[in-house]
Amino acid sequence: MLAMVSQDNKTLLPAEKAVVWGEIQHRISTSESSEIETSALVRKINPIWSKALRLAASFVGIIMLSVAIYYMVVKEQGETVQYATIYGQVKRVLLPDGSEVILNANSTLSFKKPWNSESTREVELKGEAFFKVSRQANNQKFKVKLQDNVSIEVLGTQFTATQRSHVSRVVLKEGKVNFSITNDILHGLFTETIKQETLKPGELAAWNGQSGSQAEIEKRTPAHLEVFEAFQHNKLMFADASLMEVARVLEDVYGFEVTFSNNDLMKRRYTGSVPHDKVEVLFIALEKLFDLEIIQAGNQLEIKKALM
Repeated sequence: MLAMVSQDNKTLLPAEKAVVWGEIQHRISTSESSEIETSALVRKINPIWSKALRLAASFVGIIMLSVAIYYMVVKEQGETVQYATIYGQVKRVLLPDGSEVILNANSTLSFKKPWNSESTREVELKGEAFFKVSRQANNQKFKVKLQDNVSIEVLGTQFTATQRSHVSRVVLKEGKVNFSITNDILHGLFTETIKQETLKPGELAAWNGQSGSQAEIEKRTPAHLEVFEAFQHNKLMFADASLMEVARVLEDVYGFEVTFSNNDLMKRRYTGSVPHDKVEVLFIALEKLFDLEIIQAGNQLEIKKALM
């Protein structure tokens, strides 16, 4: 049996041994009790932490919602500038950055003021317009929004953008553009690009009107680019266009409601140009070329085969 020795190397008496041994047992007992209490405390704290984490997650959600609301409020602030054309009218517009826009008939161009030198210059287009974008020293981007999920992004370039009921399209004359189909989350706070095409001069991109995974962009090189920008030169131009396509232009640009007495007439093909502000010259040309009779009553146009 080992003998207990004091710190000054003297052997302890039996009574002293008993006191020391009792102290050791007391400390061991106190330590075990402390571990039990700590374990119980941890068990009590865990639910508290769990609740705290749930509260923190809710708090983060509230913060994100607040940021989204703030973003939407800020985005709506500022003066809205709008330019519009009526049926048959073409208008030249100069933007704050020096960019030039030529609005085709029945079109609207709008943007928020003021523009600054840091953020993207953004305009919204409903209708059709030719853009000559001014390049900035800091390569500031320029964006044309056609629909909530269709946009054109450029640096400095020239192109014709179209947003009509039947087509969203861009035809590039000079420079480079991105034509994108996106999915906006929380009113544009987050944006997911679904489809995108980068165009080179001479190319056309058009959206098929579908969304999500069904969205497709048609990209091609049209044979006659001058057709898409003819309106800025006061011309109405067609190149091997069906009369159905001609009818759409008459509806979009001049506000006519066109009907055909015979569906076969819609398939006839027309190539030619007339003054943009003299659409009646087009009627005369079509009547002579295809032996037609075009009857106008207000904004109603009926196209039918001429009687012999």
